Amino acid sequence: MHRAPPAIVRARPHSGRALGHFGIGPMWMVCCLILWAGCGGRAEVSVEQKFLGAVTAFDRAGTPEDFLRVAGMYQEILDAGFVSGAVYFNQGNAFMRADQRGRAIAAYRQAKRYRPRDPYLDANLRYALGSAPGTAARPFVEYVLFWQDWISYPAKFYAAGWSVAATFLLALAALWLPAPLWRRVVVIAALVSVLLIGSAGYDAYRFDFLEHGVVVRDSVTAYKGNAESYEPAFTEPLNQGTEFRALQQRGNWWLIRLAGSNEGWVPADAVMVY
Repeated sequence: MHRAPPAIVRARPHSGRALGHFGIGPMWMVCCLILWAGCGGRAEVSVEQKFLGAVTAFDRAGTPEDFLRVAGMYQEILDAGFVSGAVYFNQGNAFMRADQRGRAIAAYRQAKRYRPRDPYLDANLRYALGSAPGTAARPFVEYVLFWQDWISYPAKFYAAGWSVAATFLLALAALWLPAPLWRRVVVIAALVSVLLIGSAGYDAYRFDFLEHGVVVRDSVTAYKGNAESYEPAFTEPLNQGTEFRALQQRGNWWLIRLAGSNEGWVPADAVMVY
């Protein structure tokens, strides 16, 4: 019998039953998924059916191959344009049960963009990472924007938009009420808007502009060029779960950068880039 790792068994969504079988079961979450998908009835039904189908398939899965098919079902939802932290979270759970630790890490990382404060997601990610090499040191900008990992990626854009709108309305009010206090309020609101816009822009840069990746096979040799005829770039092969920045693709090879600015070329089928 394929038993679930202890750290994963204890994982739960924000409420509802445990994720002991790596599936998110509460009907309220399915309803939320549908509401987020959009207003078209046909699209809503499609998302609901696919999500419930994946949950059911997960509960019935018994082999790594079964769980890999479940991960593919969640991928179909993502490929259809429905992006959700819950879908990525469940896909990561399916990958873990399929013994695809590298792909699970990639799914959990993407889930954290939408569920940054989920303690169960954090527990699953820590378990998947294990002793895998860490990512690069935290950039200075993330100390300035200290809330960066507290708020979800979409929420930052909503907050920035509402802040700009509020600043505009306050500026209009200041034209009719030209008291010094109102001008100070407008200046403060403008500064807050600038910070929130910068926060959203930084997320867009690190999530949409930069490409991240993870090694999905064991003992992957990185080379100094995009062919096996080159010398190895590192003294030891890369293990599954090693995370990196993807810099350039050339044919069936990726140039990657590890924490510490070490670079090398790896086969494209040995990594997952997202």
